[in-house]
Amino acid sequence: MRQARSGSESAAPWSPWRVVVRFGVVSPAADMVYEGARSVYGPLLFSLGGSALVVGAVTGGGAASLVLRLLFGPLADRTGRYWTLAIVGYALTAVCVPLLALTASLGVPGSRWLPS
Repeated sequence: MRQARSGSESAAPWSPWRVVVRFGVVSPAADMVYEGARSVYGPLLFSLGGSALVVGAVTGGGAASLVLRLLFGPLADRTGRYWTLAIVGYALTAVCVPLLALTASLGVPGSRWLPS
């Protein structure tokens, strides 16, 4: 018969396997959201009246994430704040991508979606 565990003997909620499995689910989901959103930046900005320069600058700015990886990787190694930086990165994706839905309500002059 199994005995009840006391509070100090309970299973750790953040065991290594649980963390690996959770990040194994979160990472591809975040990648699908990010890559899916990245594919609509250009058409969305153009439909809102953005010039070719604006569309190119914003979509090209996505390459900045690759440069930021080169900066934040060594920063994480020096500070040891791996979890903080990983959670902040995923949180930014989770917040910023849905904000694209609000772009049509920002009142961009010349937008095809806004009444004139």
